[in-house]
Amino acid sequence: MADNTATEHPMFYLQDSRQYVGNDMQFWCVEGRGYTTDLRLAAKFTQAEAIKHHQSRETDIPWPVAYIDARLRPVVDMQTCKRAEALAGTGIVLIKPALRRREVSHCIHCGGYLSERQQYTACPKCGGDNAP
Repeated sequence: MADNTATEHPMFYLQDSRQYVGNDMQFWCVEGRGYTTDLRLAAKFTQAEAIKHHQSRETDIPWPVAYIDARLRPVVDMQTCKRAEALAGTGIVLIKPALRRREVSHCIHCGGYLSERQQYTACPKCGGDNAP
């Protein structure tokens, strides 16, 4: 006998649509422990529960588990990675990036030096407009 509970009683994730993490949606965590982008930590709700939550806060959007799971993609959160730890014992030594010279901007009218912010405004020395 096949298990048809998934089609008979679909489950839902609840998205907190007030914000995103990068391009990632945030979903309610299990036991109401905040929000997560990691579906392994996301709570699953019955249709009735999902509707009830949405009706009490319109920013909580129900999404069918099957629909979201079909769009799941593996990603690596850079906040969980430490280069030194990962490369320990491999013999790989990373090359330090060369220092880049900061581009110096000059007023197109008087030739005076401009800060990064000033290059889009009037020159403090001559008042000339440097906006592109």
